[in-house]
Amino acid sequence: MMDNNFSLARACEPFFRIGAAVSPRVLRERGDLIRQHFNSLTAENEMKYDRIEPEEGHFRFEQADEIVAFARGMGIKIRAHAPVWHNQTPAWMYRDGDRPAPPEMIYERIDRHTKAICERYGGDVYCWDVVNEATRDGAPGPGEDPVYRDSDYFRLCGPAFIEAAFRSMDRYAPDAQLFYNDYSECVPEKRERIVSLIRDLKEKGCRVDGVGMQQHHFAPPDYDEIKRSIEIYASMGLRIHVTELDISMMAVLNTGAVRLRPGDDGFEEYIREAARADEGTLSRIGDIYVRLFGIYRSYAGVIDCVTTWGVSDDRTWLDHFGVSRGMPFVKQHPLLFDESGQPKPFLRRLTGNADRPEK
Repeated sequence: MMDNNFSLARACEPFFRIGAAVSPRVLRERGDLIRQHFNSLTAENEMKYDRIEPEEGHFRFEQADEIVAFARGMGIKIRAHAPVWHNQTPAWMYRDGDRPAPPEMIYERIDRHTKAICERYGGDVYCWDVVNEATRDGAPGPGEDPVYRDSDYFRLCGPAFIEAAFRSMDRYAPDAQLFYNDYSECVPEKRERIVSLIRDLKEKGCRVDGVGMQQHHFAPPDYDEIKRSIEIYASMGLRIHVTELDISMMAVLNTGAVRLRPGDDGFEEYIREAARADEGTLSRIGDIYVRLFGIYRSYAGVIDCVTTWGVSDDRTWLDHFGVSRGMPFVKQHPLLFDESGQPKPFLRRLTGNADRPEK
């Protein structure tokens, strides 16, 4: 057993904060573990648009309040995620009666929403993921923008909704850091789009303090591209947070460089191998974590926080991500703590220390 006095947060204090994405349920189930090992919290879903303002002007703060109250009890502040995102935004945002909403109406709605959440939580937030995942995946189709995702926001406003979101957040949260957050942030083509988006905001005079590198791994990490990406973002004067770290079973069983989907060559083999995963397979997830944390520590001068997207393996979005009817269930083991909430054997190695012998 690991020494009960060990705290991952304390061990990582010379380098960066250690955070986790949580829900009220996870706080109730894993509260002691969270208090011992983490010193930053992110609301997994409870501060997204559809949870806080499901109907225009009608706010539901109860679930977010639980997370903020828990953080206050720990004496810490939170990373707030993510008020402007193409997913989990209610349909009313994009409508003006039976017509599409004009851009000015959308900007006003973003501003009112931002004002409301900042007035309620401003003193409890050290960082906002102001806009989430606004760059496109892959090459553009006919008539599509080469940089920006073809979302409802973009179709109605162009990229100006991103500028509006950052200007509103800067107005109402002047003391918090403002971040842009995205995935596949180390893939060169996607990284170029993220750089272009942030550079455009800065040229327009928007305050952008940092970039959130999500770090969801569905294939073996390209460690050189991770280091190159950190250096590129840092060269822009940005602080860096690892915001949604987890390691899918696919990262140790997938021989390719991208996430496998049903029908892809190798997908059925992955399912078979994952279904009979043993301790040797699971230990390879730990090896990836150790190598990633070695990189994060080496860039501690620009990385301020590393957050896992979840606390323990019993509750992880990856167990249900990409699962369709008829597919065998594959239990993922993507986090730092197992299904019982116990630290995994590699945990001490994340700080550069060897594991103590098991007792």
